[in-house]
Amino acid sequence: MKKFFCLTLILVCSMLQLYAQKNMRVFGCVTDTAKVGIGGVDVFLIINSDTLRTVTSEDGNYSISKVNLEKFILQLNALGYHRSEITYSLPSLERQRHLDTIVLKKSSRMLKDVVIKAKPNPVRFMQDTVEFNAAAFEVREGDNVADLLKKLPGMEVDNDYNVKTTGREMVKLRVNGVDFFTNNIKDFIGKLPAEIVSKIQVIDHYGEEANFTGVKTGEPVKMMNIVTKPGMNKGKFGGFNANAGTNNMLGSNASLNLWNGSKQSSAHLNTSTFNNGAGDNHSNGGSISNRDKFGKHGNRDINYNFNGNGNTYSSEQVSETLNPEGNFINNSKNDGESRSTNHTLSLGLDFNNNKSFIMASLAAGYNRSDNKNTGLSNQYGVIRQDFRNNNSSNNTSPYLSGNISVSRRSKNKKNSFSINSSVHISGQNNDQTLGTNTIYYDKLTGSLLKDSLLNRDVNSTTNSENATLGLNYSIGLKKTKDTLARRSFNLSYHGYSTRTTNSVSTLVLDNLSRQSTLVDSLSNSFRSISLQQSLGVNYNYSSRKMRYNISFDVKPNLLTNRDFRLKTTTKNNTFNYSPGLNFSKTLSQGKTLSLTYRGSNNNPTLYQLQPIRNAQSLQNIVVGNPDLKPSFTNSLNTNFNYNHSKSGLSIQVGASASSTQREIVSAVSLIADTLNSLKQITRYENVNGNYQTNANYHIHLPLMHRKLSLRYSGTFGFSNRTVLFNNQKISGKGTNFNQQLDGTLSMKKFSVNLNLNYYLTNNNDVSSMYSGFGFQSLGIGQIPSPAFFKTTGIRTRLNGDLRLKNLKVDAGLNYNSSNSNARNGQTRQSIGDLNMNVSSRLTVKKSYFMHFSISKGVRYGYALNNSNPMIINGGIEKSFLKDNALSVKIYGSDLLGQGNNISRMMSGNTIIDSRNVQQTRVFSMNLQYNLSRFGGKHIRVDKD
Repeated sequence: MKKFFCLTLILVCSMLQLYAQKNMRVFGCVTDTAKVGIGGVDVFLIINSDTLRTVTSEDGNYSISKVNLEKFILQLNALGYHRSEITYSLPSLERQRHLDTIVLKKSSRMLKDVVIKAKPNPVRFMQDTVEFNAAAFEVREGDNVADLLKKLPGMEVDNDYNVKTTGREMVKLRVNGVDFFTNNIKDFIGKLPAEIVSKIQVIDHYGEEANFTGVKTGEPVKMMNIVTKPGMNKGKFGGFNANAGTNNMLGSNASLNLWNGSKQSSAHLNTSTFNNGAGDNHSNGGSISNRDKFGKHGNRDINYNFNGNGNTYSSEQVSETLNPEGNFINNSKNDGESRSTNHTLSLGLDFNNNKSFIMASLAAGYNRSDNKNTGLSNQYGVIRQDFRNNNSSNNTSPYLSGNISVSRRSKNKKNSFSINSSVHISGQNNDQTLGTNTIYYDKLTGSLLKDSLLNRDVNSTTNSENATLGLNYSIGLKKTKDTLARRSFNLSYHGYSTRTTNSVSTLVLDNLSRQSTLVDSLSNSFRSISLQQSLGVNYNYSSRKMRYNISFDVKPNLLTNRDFRLKTTTKNNTFNYSPGLNFSKTLSQGKTLSLTYRGSNNNPTLYQLQPIRNAQSLQNIVVGNPDLKPSFTNSLNTNFNYNHSKSGLSIQVGASASSTQREIVSAVSLIADTLNSLKQITRYENVNGNYQTNANYHIHLPLMHRKLSLRYSGTFGFSNRTVLFNNQKISGKGTNFNQQLDGTLSMKKFSVNLNLNYYLTNNNDVSSMYSGFGFQSLGIGQIPSPAFFKTTGIRTRLNGDLRLKNLKVDAGLNYNSSNSNARNGQTRQSIGDLNMNVSSRLTVKKSYFMHFSISKGVRYGYALNNSNPMIINGGIEKSFLKDNALSVKIYGSDLLGQGNNISRMMSGNTIIDSRNVQQTRVFSMNLQYNLSRFGGKHIRVDKD
């Protein structure tokens, strides 16, 4: 009986085990090296002689049920990726198991050419990623990555290769999920050929720690990942260039970049000198970098950069400023020279074995600059006086910084712990000699009243130490009904501590005795200590189609200022709290929605806190306020993306809003000086009531099998700015409205682009005028609000090119017109620019080329005298070697010598027209070698 009972018990247990195994379900996700899900992957689960099959969803997720054995093989196949085969052994009684994410690497195996007649889907929207299929956009031989980016909906690329997407800066570059050399986008998108690109991915990057733990909080930055075609994840590119010509032109540069996946090495050297008409300019620089694997799971990189520059300049400027006292016109000319050198060295290390994550870096640098400037200002309107200024300064600023971040998952992979810390130490020593000759005139008669000369020496030393500490603990919660989902409860602490010590000594030179005297009222010894902290709790949910994070943070802020000269201490402590939200959801295939809210503190700078008069500009005395409190900003951002896979229609819509409590603003007062002229006193105060809202949208529709591309985009926004002027609080509302229509027709031998743009703005931003030695410097009468000018403008651009076997022609017509009206009707200013240009390159006998270009400009309305220049350039070129990689070129620029440059800037209540002296007629000889090999073959990359 006992044996029968034991056999029965064994049989029942076996049946229960078999039942559990028959109902076992395994699921997981397949991604590429950039951690973006791969759709359409064939997943085979092999158990002895049985095989179960499924295909991953659009986001890379898969699920297989009825797994009846604890040991099996998972095999994955996808076109363009290496085949993956993994053996698993699972506990026998598990009903379901979430397998580790599987990362597929690009395959270098090249298949025979296949003609695909189906129309590729140009855009794919996912929770944190927008993916563009390069095959859906017309790319021609010689195009670089920047040329491709300009064709993508929602992307903007300027002449310096700065990239924006939906109005936000792109800050980091990866290729196939690996950091690319310096990670600086502008360094490489003009050098990489568009031909090697398979996909462009725009990723909301929350940081490496968030990628490891899966807890994504805060506001992400925009990162670009370039996915290459199979076999194109390696290359050698760079080259050598040497030139000599008139105007003391002499220069050369050489660069070499070696790239093989995660192994990257580069070196660069350059030197040049040139007389720009004001004097000789020179530039010298060099850099070296290396990035490679470190062990099985780590990476390390090292970078060193050196730059030395010397610049001689001569410029003139006319500015017109409106304020309640009347108009103020300043006509100035400046001559000077500047010299600077800087060295930077950085080391980096990261390690990730899916259980632990470590990232550490160390950086050091030294900067030095020397400047000399002589200026003459003639001032009219409410103020009638002249200034002759002499200014010389030298500045040195070394720094050292380091940071480390460590994250660890628990054995069950539900919980994780992270700690990160950083230290930054910097110093700055500035010695400045100022000479100001002020000439006063009678406003009515214009006769000379007084000629005043003041010479000063200003010596300042600033030392700063910053330290941060962050702690995060994530607790995995019980699985939901959606077995692909992950829930966690998170606790966090972030602290940011800063100590800054500053000493300023101002000495005034007696013009008769030539003795220097220390001026106490213009000197100071000051120390500021601040501690910003954030303690938060948040709930994180992540699934295949939705992710959200709800948080609540308390933010105590401690600020202490010690004036050693007056022996006084001021304390400003604040306490803020705010909820936080990150939300993204895939509504359906091709539709995504995201929402982000956050609150942030902003401490006043040391220069805003110092209660001494900064009299570097005698017409604008700046005085700090030790009673300033930190500002607090609430911001909200939302985005909606839509893509129709059949037609290729894509729509991106975004909106943002922010409001600031206790915003730090400039309080401006105009007061009479000893001769009844005016000078400006700028102080800093906290005000409430400032807010801004903005919306943007981008619509892209490809037609005629991608040959015709229509794009419509626009932005509009409203803002309210509060300022203090002559002890009065003034509020002004601003409106910004910008609409743009763009159409491009790309054929095999020619392309045409037409762009129409209309904009309206009430200008209320003077951030472009903020300059000087660490403090906000406003010119006399310039105040940051309210909106004094309403500007409307039209920009039109028509460009076309023709590509024949032996002839290339580019032509363009650009017209810009704007009208600026003062709110009080005091002035109306209109300017216009019309530019027509044609350039060509003619091939003669295969290796000989002729270059020719001509442009004509017509300008009107500027305050500075300007001509309507006709610029003619021409040259001949001879190429050598199989791929025409080596060339010799003789070229003449601006053969008629009519080149000039003039620009206008509007900011706040001021219009500024400026021009720099430059030498444009130059004859030169150039020797150039271009290295551009990717995937083992030469790929041409044309210069923009």
